[in-house]
Amino acid sequence: MGKLILIMIDGISASHFEKIRHQLPVLNRLARQGTQVQGVSPEMCGTSCPGRTSIITAAAPADHGVYGNFILDGDGFRWANPYDIRVQTLPELAKKQGKDVACVGYGMVRPEDCSVYVGPWWADEMLMRGKDQQPVPADLQWQKCGETIDPDGRIARLFESGEACEVVAPNKHPRYKLQLGMLADHQLLDIAAGLAASDEAPDLIMLEIAITDYFLHKYGAEHSLTEWSMRIADSQIGSLITRLEQSGKLDEYNFAIMSDHGHTPMPDALYVDRILGKDTIWSSEGAVLMVKPRDKQHAHEVTLALTEFGIQLWDNNHLPEELREDIITFITPKGSDISFEAAPDEAPEGTSGPSEYVSNHGMRPGRLEDYRFCIFSGPDVPQQILPTAYNHQVAPTMASIIGVETPWHAQPIFKRNA
Repeated sequence: MGKLILIMIDGISASHFEKIRHQLPVLNRLARQGTQVQGVSPEMCGTSCPGRTSIITAAAPADHGVYGNFILDGDGFRWANPYDIRVQTLPELAKKQGKDVACVGYGMVRPEDCSVYVGPWWADEMLMRGKDQQPVPADLQWQKCGETIDPDGRIARLFESGEACEVVAPNKHPRYKLQLGMLADHQLLDIAAGLAASDEAPDLIMLEIAITDYFLHKYGAEHSLTEWSMRIADSQIGSLITRLEQSGKLDEYNFAIMSDHGHTPMPDALYVDRILGKDTIWSSEGAVLMVKPRDKQHAHEVTLALTEFGIQLWDNNHLPEELREDIITFITPKGSDISFEAAPDEAPEGTSGPSEYVSNHGMRPGRLEDYRFCIFSGPDVPQQILPTAYNHQVAPTMASIIGVETPWHAQPIFKRNA
């Protein structure tokens, strides 16, 4: 069976990839040599944690439990984390079946499901201590997932000093976050390249390039700096491939390269706290809003208040069954570019204003911009172009490539080359 490197590039829609692929020589070549899926279906909600989770499971959010970046925990919403996943994941199954698994910065993977583990550089963003008066128990889980766990010193042996590389912490320096985020991504890819080129090359390596999403939020898809963030991501992947070529390991590895969600301009914000009051418990996922009403009367009042603004009710099929009576889901009107947000402190009076972001994810269901790009390439991958695939087919495809048996019913996107 083959080996596999999974690279998630944050926020890149299928349409955006097609538009700029001529400036991405490495990804363009991999797409032409392997299987390109022109659009992988989004989750509901199409945001980071659900997308990352679906990539490594074969389940819908209602089953794997990560239905938003924020999930309901008691009387409030808090950041989802890898310990919220309710189903078996690809790294978990692979390790149990004797595979050597390395996570190098990929979010939503539990450290104990890996032989060597480096947490995502953005993990400290998920900690609530700066946002809540009292930390929640899940903070400890994200703290654990932000650590480096290298029991055999495999990462340390990659560096001349004999000490593991300390990845920069972009969130500690907000002014330079975009620059340091690029550096952190590159450091993690360099660690992954070192592991893959070593005598102890893992069977499965999972990593991500996260900073592209930050550029999209700040500048939008059409900005030259966002374009450059993708070109740098392309060159970072090229550097990884060059390392594998130099070590004679390239023919051992297949690549799965894809995004967790898409992006689209949402220039207008609707201030949920000013409409529903500060005592209402809610969570925004871009153009998707989830509210936990106090009782039936409050649910009625919330619904009336939002529908006055043209906001529409949505079904709760994306939620685990036991939560469907506890949460109301709303979406923005068709054709609108609204994001549900809290009013900034400096915002003038009113229920709406400019959005915090130039571009955002968590779109109204059905938008084509929410479909993600996806490339499989390598010795075990057939050469073909497929128009679409379902998100729950990605993990079975990777499992097939590395020879992991799964309990999943979902079929892989393609059959691996014999």
